[in-house]
Amino acid sequence: MNDRQHPLVSVVSVNYRQEAITCDMLDSLRQILYPNYEVIVVDNGSNADQSDLFRQHHPEVQVLRSSENLGFAGGTNLGIRHSKGEYILLLNNDTIVPPDFMAPMVEVLEQEEQAGITSPKIFYYDQPDVIQYAGATSIHPVTGRGTKIGHRMQDDGSYGEVRPTALCNGACMLVRRRVFEEVGLLPEIYFMYYEEHDFCEHARQRGWQCYYTGTAYIHHRQSMTMGRQNPLKTYYLFRNRWLFMRRIRQDFRYYLFVCYFLLMGVPKNIVRHLLKREFDHVQSILKGIGWNIQHQKINPYEHIN
Repeated sequence: MNDRQHPLVSVVSVNYRQEAITCDMLDSLRQILYPNYEVIVVDNGSNADQSDLFRQHHPEVQVLRSSENLGFAGGTNLGIRHSKGEYILLLNNDTIVPPDFMAPMVEVLEQEEQAGITSPKIFYYDQPDVIQYAGATSIHPVTGRGTKIGHRMQDDGSYGEVRPTALCNGACMLVRRRVFEEVGLLPEIYFMYYEEHDFCEHARQRGWQCYYTGTAYIHHRQSMTMGRQNPLKTYYLFRNRWLFMRRIRQDFRYYLFVCYFLLMGVPKNIVRHLLKREFDHVQSILKGIGWNIQHQKINPYEHIN
């Protein structure tokens, strides 16, 4: 890192009825070595105001409360609006960070002029030597799916480099404030899932690069808020996959995606859930498709906050 004073980093995390897990994340943050940071927790739609609980155990943390569930994007944006840092770290509440994770990511943004966003190597919390994320490929223009590099691989020291990547990971994403100023905040139309992909794509369209910082790592308790087999998660994944492609692909490739999605992707997943007698997931898929059909008249290209 250069000789100038460590720039202020604002850590923004959203809590949704997971106070114990959020406190575990805050406990790990308390141990980090980076000397200049603030922490903002957005208590997002909890049944009761948990501000006193967080302040009691972590008086150094700024707690914002929304009585309404704003979703991941809306809750995060509330925290960003109250942040002061030159860099803003979006950090899932279900992560655990080691003491030295922040400085390498700050160093990347300090040294690479066009680097606007960076994410570290991410391991599974319950499998601490198994990789969840080591960079990602671009979203395929026809299938609407991307690939996490190194996903499910046993860590052997690979992927320890720093390099550009197509997409950063919303579980831990360090962003220049200038990128938010130019691109806008996270698009709240998604509510949850795909909003960080959308943000990264729009940042790249404006000339910013996404970087993978393999010299830093965190551990992630995946899908703690929604659960891995939650029909509501299925709804948002199918709803937002189509919405994402509407917002990002504005040429003939969008229509190729629609054909693939409706004629292959959706039927394949419906059959898979039917065979497992997961009828609530089938209903969620159809509901997600229906949302996009009913909202064809909205302007999907507007960066809605």
